[in-house]
Amino acid sequence: MTVAALVLAFAPASPAAAHHGWEHYDTTAPYYASGTVTGVRWGNPHPEVTLRIEETHVPDSWADRDIPSDLEDIGGRQVMEATRSYSGSSDELTLIFAPIERLSAWGMEGEVEQGDKLEVVGYLDRDHDDELRPEMIVLENGQAVRQRSVSLPVAPEPASEGGETSSAGESGADSQARGERSRAAPESDSSDVSVWLVTGGAVLVLFVGGGHYVVRRANKV
Repeated sequence: MTVAALVLAFAPASPAAAHHGWEHYDTTAPYYASGTVTGVRWGNPHPEVTLRIEETHVPDSWADRDIPSDLEDIGGRQVMEATRSYSGSSDELTLIFAPIERLSAWGMEGEVEQGDKLEVVGYLDRDHDDELRPEMIVLENGQAVRQRSVSLPVAPEPASEGGETSSAGESGADSQARGERSRAAPESDSSDVSVWLVTGGAVLVLFVGGGHYVVRRANKV
């Protein structure tokens, strides 16, 4: 009975832990958003908070702001420097927080509540651009709370220069490939038109030449 009880106790936790692992998120692109909390499910294995997005522009001083030292030790500053504006299709984000005991150990007192204002930087689910796992959250009182305790599976890529960013949920390589396909498309269309013009011209020449030949033969007869 004891073994069975242990199996039942641990079985439900495994899928959730696997689902919310960092590998499930695109860590090459950290996104910023801020807004108002509209929903909270506060419990293990991960609290879930719904954020109504009100601002996506990355603050000018974002890359230089103070962050928890333990987060800086595992690449947090690189993430801040690579942050780009959230540009997904959703007006709300489901935020998957770190486990409650870790939040408490990292200095967060109490729970996030509906109506709270939050800033967040984190990574989008690879399959859904309305789910984000934070790297860090900034509470309404200005306290920055880390959400990560391990190294990222893939380091973030620098944000594009000039304020341009890739589409949400799209890696830098995907964005580059999409741009190359877009640039190549007009050339392909132009080639197709040229082929049709040449082919049509050849057919017209053959038609006119053939008609002229028929007329000449008829006159001789």
